[in-house]
Amino acid sequence: SLTPWTAAPAGAAAPPTADLPDMVVVQSESFFDVRRLHPDISADVLRQFDELGRSCTRRGRLHVPAWGANTMRTEFAFLTGIGTAQLGVHRFNPYRHAARSPVAALPAYLRSLGYRTVCIHPHRASFFQRHKVLPNLGFDEFIDITAFDGATRTGPYVADEAVTRKIAQVLAQPGGPVFVFAITMENHGPLHLERATAADVEALYARPPPPGFDDLTIYLRHLANADRMLGELADMLRTRTRDGLLCFFGDHVPSMPAVYEAMAFADPRTDYLIWRKGGGLGPDEDARVEQLGAMLVEIGNPR
Repeated sequence: SLTPWTAAPAGAAAPPTADLPDMVVVQSESFFDVRRLHPDISADVLRQFDELGRSCTRRGRLHVPAWGANTMRTEFAFLTGIGTAQLGVHRFNPYRHAARSPVAALPAYLRSLGYRTVCIHPHRASFFQRHKVLPNLGFDEFIDITAFDGATRTGPYVADEAVTRKIAQVLAQPGGPVFVFAITMENHGPLHLERATAADVEALYARPPPPGFDDLTIYLRHLANADRMLGELADMLRTRTRDGLLCFFGDHVPSMPAVYEAMAFADPRTDYLIWRKGGGLGPDEDARVEQLGAMLVEIGNPR
């Protein structure tokens, strides 16, 4: 089916409209409900995800075009609404095409409605040619690793809490409405670059895992931080006078081949949640990542 932006291609930026909701979207590195992988993982690892899930507009498992890597495939599908089957030879690296010319996409559509469109990613702007791709998709601003000098790191990468603070700074700027798309890095592998501790095991499991599950333990440590980010963003939107939508989803499951083999786990789906300030509980519904942008437009009801 046509997305709103392919049915009515976006034009130039419109003047801001007061009644449009802010939209904060987080593509959270390797985020999924890992509790379906192993029965001894503590339920509290995803406490905020569970809490928001009890009042969210939509949540469910998410079909994504990647497993353990290739973030840009999921990212492109979300931003454009174009699924893998439609990409042909470009399905392996859709950004190669998008770097050359504009593509009808969610940010450009929202920009035409009066949104300021901002992408945040604490990594090099040139990676996947995002510095060329993101303007072609309709982003006004790209905040890359150069804006994170001295930022907190948890493991090798910029921490999710630092990205949360950057989102807060964008939301605090005058004007609006704003569409913020953040691509996190904290839970990016290789997970074996870090060491699991006894304290991690105590905090993250109801019962200790088998030997050889250190990758899972390290993953859980970062997943708990992603969950904390989710709760903090919802709190942030609750305090604002403008209406707000929050969408949180995983780009792919993490790369943990030994753990998957031991658990006979082969489900490539991640998870998503869409929450609206003051909104009511909606249905649990599995979705494809290329459907999420149109769902946001429908729920936010921007016209």
